[in-house]
Amino acid sequence: MELSANPSLAQSQDKPQQLRPLRMLSVYRLLVSMLILGSITSGLEGLLIGIVQPGLFLQLSMGYFAFSLVALLVALQLEGYVMLQACVHTLVDTVVLAALIYAAGPENAALGALMVVAVAGGATLVPTRLALLFAAVGTIGLLFQHWLHTLRPEVISISYTPIGLLGMVLFIISLTGNVMAKRIRTSEALAEKRGVDLANQEALNRHIVQRLQDGVLVLDEQDRVRLMNNAAWEHLGKPGQQTDPPLQKLTPALADHVRRWRVQGDTWLPPLSLVRDGDEVQARILTLGSGRRGGVLIFLEDLAELKARVQQVKLVSLGRLSANIAHEIRNPLSAMMHAAQLLEESELPPADQRLLTIVQQQGQRLNGIIESVLGLSRREQPRREVIPLKPWLEQFIESLKMQRELQHINLELSSVPSDLKIRFDAGHLDQVVGNLVGNAAMHAQPVAGQPMVSFSAGTDVAGNVWLDIKDNGPGIPQGKADQLFEPFFTTSRQGTGLGLYLCRELCESNQARLSLRDSSDKGACFRITGTAVNA
Repeated sequence: MELSANPSLAQSQDKPQQLRPLRMLSVYRLLVSMLILGSITSGLEGLLIGIVQPGLFLQLSMGYFAFSLVALLVALQLEGYVMLQACVHTLVDTVVLAALIYAAGPENAALGALMVVAVAGGATLVPTRLALLFAAVGTIGLLFQHWLHTLRPEVISISYTPIGLLGMVLFIISLTGNVMAKRIRTSEALAEKRGVDLANQEALNRHIVQRLQDGVLVLDEQDRVRLMNNAAWEHLGKPGQQTDPPLQKLTPALADHVRRWRVQGDTWLPPLSLVRDGDEVQARILTLGSGRRGGVLIFLEDLAELKARVQQVKLVSLGRLSANIAHEIRNPLSAMMHAAQLLEESELPPADQRLLTIVQQQGQRLNGIIESVLGLSRREQPRREVIPLKPWLEQFIESLKMQRELQHINLELSSVPSDLKIRFDAGHLDQVVGNLVGNAAMHAQPVAGQPMVSFSAGTDVAGNVWLDIKDNGPGIPQGKADQLFEPFFTTSRQGTGLGLYLCRELCESNQARLSLRDSSDKGACFRITGTAVNA
């Protein structure tokens, strides 16, 4: 859709379009009057133009100079009444120049050319009727002064042919100048209107590009960044303001991809992180113009947001599945657990009692799996809010210390800036951090003294907030780290394998990311990376 320019804008340009030529003609008139006056006052009138009546010519020249000076000052100071000024100036020009021609004598033809220029200049500023009026007034003035010459006794005969030809020239020049001036003004107004349209279209395009969720980069043939929207700016680590910075300077990884694309023309590029500890993005490169050697358009799609959209689709299917699980499994499981409780009240041999204990433990584990799946399927949309991280962690640690099963764990708040804030659903954040601390309490072994879980937080180069939950246990085996967030994967017989999977899903629904930072022998470190809140 093309934006239409404001009509009043084009109309407002008519005044400057006519005011500039009016001022130029005023300057020209002043120069001509100075030249005429200078020729008569310097004694060169005989050389320049033959003058029959020097006294009258001098008076007319002085008056014409005074009028030209006043007309120029009025044109420079007064921006309105352009049409009125043009009419007054041109009519005075024709009358005065006709009088100067009379004073100079019938043999003088130099001032006739000045008459043509004055009429043509005035005709460019007025409608056609007024242009013809200027030509008619000029012609009448020429004929009148010529008739006055015939009344002089020393004049025997004067031909009207030159005056008639000059009058025809006045009409032809005025009509031609008027038509050309109209076309020029129309073309200029159309060009200005198109300029406004293009400016509005460019502003609209920039606004749309800036509001896109995907990052957009426009590169020239030398791989210099000519356009970057806010999403791409955040993916690149929020670099400082630069004029057409080289892509290699902003992100060498993407610059290598672009160079390889220019040579090989690969349409698919692997995901990459543009900055250290940044989100992974999928780059798509399109050509601008002809060939891969010219400008390119790069779309940077945040894989975290893509996974979140995919997760929404998965949750719909999982909700339907969980309803069937609840109907088909939970009811028989409840009957089985109730029967096991009744058997427990009976006097059973030790061997049967051990088998009954196994049945109860496995039934509780199966019930935990069902509860986790139902909790995942029933999860509502997050209500993200601004959470001051340090006060929230202090209150969270105090609540954990009151739980008996966690009293043997040393909970330590390491380094968390007091002004750090994160945008997250408070209930989801409590559930995620609580699950991670519970896993640390379950799996951590007291390698050196008391088991400990520490909390630390900060911001990365992209401006995102990170929260680390680290324990001093044996860590996670290297071979199992890749499967850690898969559903139903667990390293404990008592676990359901859905805790970390549910934590990651909760983080992604809050536009955050849960990752394993350290799986060495010194313990495991889980990092939550979320959206920062500017102060």
